[in-house]
Amino acid sequence: MCMKRVCRIAFGWFVAIAALFVVSCSNETDTTLNTQQKSIQNYLTGSHQPKLVAEEDLAHSLDEEPQFYTHWGLDIFRYISTYYDDDRSSKPQAEAGDKVEIMYSAYIFTNGKPSISNLFATNVQASIDQLTAMGLNTSYEWTTDPFAFTLGGGEILGGMETALEGCREGDKVEVYLTFEAAYGKNHVGMVPSKSAQMWDIEIVSVTKK
Repeated sequence: MCMKRVCRIAFGWFVAIAALFVVSCSNETDTTLNTQQKSIQNYLTGSHQPKLVAEEDLAHSLDEEPQFYTHWGLDIFRYISTYYDDDRSSKPQAEAGDKVEIMYSAYIFTNGKPSISNLFATNVQASIDQLTAMGLNTSYEWTTDPFAFTLGGGEILGGMETALEGCREGDKVEVYLTFEAAYGKNHVGMVPSKSAQMWDIEIVSVTKK
């Protein structure tokens, strides 16, 4: 992979792409979209560790602290692994207008647990180190600083804003997006047309507006 292409993975992706794409409202039946919706659901309820249930099915769970995912339609899915942490409720909750800082690794989602070979954007040092070990040049335009944005300000993908609202400082969050909630039908740098995505996020801070 050439250096120019590798550099497109860098931090600026998270901001720049948000202004270019809007989630499609078309009712057109799309085999790829349907496949991605089923693939994400099957992964979350099947091979994902821990295995998850949909939030609306929590009443049927026998677990004391059932691990669950929330979804908006069939295009945006969120899992908060820190949901049952003892001190979570005392931490600030992200709402529209708040300044949020995150660490993230973003992957093209195929059918199962994302691998380093599907990584296309990150500010996490461990992920950068893995890419470096693979022989990729990560010395240019890479940063490990937390990414700061105003929630609801249109600085990130709309699907991401939907998923992150209601999360709390310190949360570890997985967000899954079909291509309709991500980059649409566009081919963007290393991300092919109609690609589903998975974002692995840690919310470093939430500053109330």
